[in-house]
Amino acid sequence: ASFVAFNVALGQFLSAVFGLTGVAIKLVNIRPLFDRVRPILTGELEHDEDANDPGELAGNVEIRDVVFSYDKDLPPVLKGLSLEAHEGEFVALVGQSGAGKSTIVRLLLGFDTPSSGTVFVDGKDLAYIDRRAVRRQFGVVLQNSRVLAGSIFHNIAAGSNVTRDDAWEAARQAGLDGDIEAMPMGMETFLNEGAGTLSGGQRQRLMIARALVRRPRVVIFDEATSALDNRTQSVVSESLDHMNCTRIVIAHRLSTIINADKIYVLDAGHVVEEGNYRELMERGGLFADLARRQIV
Repeated sequence: ASFVAFNVALGQFLSAVFGLTGVAIKLVNIRPLFDRVRPILTGELEHDEDANDPGELAGNVEIRDVVFSYDKDLPPVLKGLSLEAHEGEFVALVGQSGAGKSTIVRLLLGFDTPSSGTVFVDGKDLAYIDRRAVRRQFGVVLQNSRVLAGSIFHNIAAGSNVTRDDAWEAARQAGLDGDIEAMPMGMETFLNEGAGTLSGGQRQRLMIARALVRRPRVVIFDEATSALDNRTQSVVSESLDHMNCTRIVIAHRLSTIINADKIYVLDAGHVVEEGNYRELMERGGLFADLARRQIV
């Protein structure tokens, strides 16, 4: 009897120990999860009752004397950087990895705030206008833009109140209309998240169509056409020319920015060169060096 009682007691004890161990493991796992959501919990709400409505944008953007660091204990990513893009201009940002190109995009979209300096949209300080209203007039394709689970129309609309005709027009501007027409369900073709059934070029064109469907005043492409062939690249460029919107393009494939009105060459958080393609090639600086490496 005592042996049975011992076994029962031991079983209850071990069960409690294993249960406590499981709780301890879960508590340990909570820390990294909390670290992930901390920026959301501690971040300031974007909505500001006093923020001014920017109205309909013309498409002028400027970054003036901006210093920015992702953490006060880290060295700045941007160091007194200034650049601008006027209404309807095609402006390219070029530089090696870590030069600050994607950080500039985050600042233009109001995702981050400069440590010092100012970001202007149509001459207005972005810090004092409704950033969400500004973003609604921007068309953006980032490197990590993702295909959503749903129809092609759902992916192009992305929650916007647009019609089927709007979606088809955006697909045409992105050079994707022929591909959609060849699909059995057309615009209603269902895509899984990530869209493994689409080629890299088709995914990029789908993201471009999503960016263009609302007829934005400013288009920002972060290496958004790297998988496009020359013909499709020409279709997209021609469509953007007809839209007469401001284009800001981060490019690694320098052949895609030959027709840019202005190219800013970044290095370690500074603008080290600016000019058009021909001027920069003739200057023989960092841009010309990057271009020669790609040709070789």
